[in-house]
Amino acid sequence: MDNARIHHDEDLVKLIEKFGCKVLYLPPYSPDLNPIETAFSALKSWLKRYRDIVNNCDDPIYILFVALFQTTSNMRN
Repeated sequence: MDNARIHHDEDLVKLIEKFGCKVLYLPPYSPDLNPIETAFSALKSWLKRYRDIVNNCDDPIYILFVALFQTTSNMRN
């Protein structure tokens, strides 16, 4: 897991270990070991680039799906 504060919660760690899993933490500042960070970065860039479209859309869920589709399609190529 990354080092978000919630991931260090003692109750959460106990719950994970209760199911037979071992909790391992990534070293600090290691996005190369956490690929979702690349996807989040691409998504945020898309939302900033198309800010006008985002701001004029009445359905934030729809625009989020559009952004996800666009960024993941580009990442596959």
